[in-house]
Amino acid sequence: MEESAKLWKEFWRQVTPDVGRGPRSASFWDRRAEKYAENVSSDRRDGKLRTALELIMNAGLELEGAEVLDIGAGPGTFAIPLAHMGARVTAIDISAEMLKRLEKNAAEEKVSSIKTIHSSWKDLDLDALGFKGKFDLVIASMTPAINGPETFDMMLEASKGVCYYSGWVSRKWDKAYYDLYRMLFNEDYREASHGLYLPFMYLYTMGYRPTLRIKQELWSSDETVDSMVDEVAGFFSSTKDIDEEMRSRIRAYFQERSKDGVYRYETLAVTGMMVWEKNSR
Repeated sequence: MEESAKLWKEFWRQVTPDVGRGPRSASFWDRRAEKYAENVSSDRRDGKLRTALELIMNAGLELEGAEVLDIGAGPGTFAIPLAHMGARVTAIDISAEMLKRLEKNAAEEKVSSIKTIHSSWKDLDLDALGFKGKFDLVIASMTPAINGPETFDMMLEASKGVCYYSGWVSRKWDKAYYDLYRMLFNEDYREASHGLYLPFMYLYTMGYRPTLRIKQELWSSDETVDSMVDEVAGFFSSTKDIDEEMRSRIRAYFQERSKDGVYRYETLAVTGMMVWEKNSR
């Protein structure tokens, strides 16, 4: 079992190089912060939250008075509802603008039991902060903060109770991504290795048996040309250098395909959620 975990950890490390660009950079999320929550439909957000809470509650966790760590907390999608349920939440995010949005949302909802920390997850000193084995619930929901076995190990180290992780199984991007990638780089876009199977198998080789839910959804939204330019350029910048001439070509693409300055964006997403108890193996 121990040897299997070591081998899988090395495989995970090899297939997910630590690249601090694009969606893994603070600037990418800073630019998206103002409209991030607005771009997620309330039905999708509420459905995701209900399913996550159901999994967490089925693990036997009492949220009243619980210490919760939310890694990559964003605008407070999890942190604020959990605080309403009586939890004391520590919310960490690499994006200062996302945390400002979280604090604004919390103030509007009269929630005071959330502490925010502006930092990348991988750079935190768990010992210095007293975070090792501190939290009844640790959450990492669709966040690039967990980008390999080392950051996942940190998540486990911070927990003394229940862990919740969600990530991609697969994603079929809007047609524009494939068209533009071919147009800009003269090659087809190759789908990246999506992440859920990596932490799942890592847990399995360590003796955990997480509860798993898989869900497929068609996500759609109406976006301005400016927001699509920022989104696509930011996404491509994780592996490619994007200059102003390329941004101009991206803009022209969306202007030609928008109606009254609005582009209809669609993506087919398969995501997974898993919950396990730290001491269950």
